[in-house]
Amino acid sequence: MKKFEAYLQKQLMEKFGTILFFVVVMLYPNSGVKMFSLFFLIILGLASDAKQKRLDLLTTLPFTHKEIFWFEYGFISMIILLTFLIGLPFANFSLVAWIILLKAFIFFSTYYSVVILAVSNDFDPVGAAFLFLIFDAIVGGIGSTRSGETFNPYKYVSPLHQANVFTALAFALVMLFFSYNTFAKRGGER
Repeated sequence: MKKFEAYLQKQLMEKFGTILFFVVVMLYPNSGVKMFSLFFLIILGLASDAKQKRLDLLTTLPFTHKEIFWFEYGFISMIILLTFLIGLPFANFSLVAWIILLKAFIFFSTYYSVVILAVSNDFDPVGAAFLFLIFDAIVGGIGSTRSGETFNPYKYVSPLHQANVFTALAFALVMLFFSYNTFAKRGGER
């Protein structure tokens, strides 16, 4: 637990203002607002560290790639949960509020995985995140979920559209597992 606390302290010291801004924005109980904030938290977290060549510094602190992966995932997950619990009294206490939380975790897990895969394969993580966002918005926006000529199966797994929460969750978990294995084996900067 001490390593995780050290990781939290490092992230908060370096990025407190940015994190605070997006945490305040995430208090609004809307899945679109949460996804917007999460997108930038992902980019400004581990993606920023990788882009600014700070991953090697993290591994000398002594964090393993596995720990870096799960610490960053846990850190942003705590932010999602904290903002959800603080905003819960202001939202309706229906199932919709819990679905918004689930959708936020699905979006976060998938986009976090994309950024990690980009870092692991020496691509620009910020560029990869934006390219995937554009791809996700365009391809997920085409067609419908009804069978026929306009049927688009990607809508079911799209982290942005999430036509079916369960298939999107399964896709997010597969992506998370794949990105974890890739990052644990390859790391980031070379």
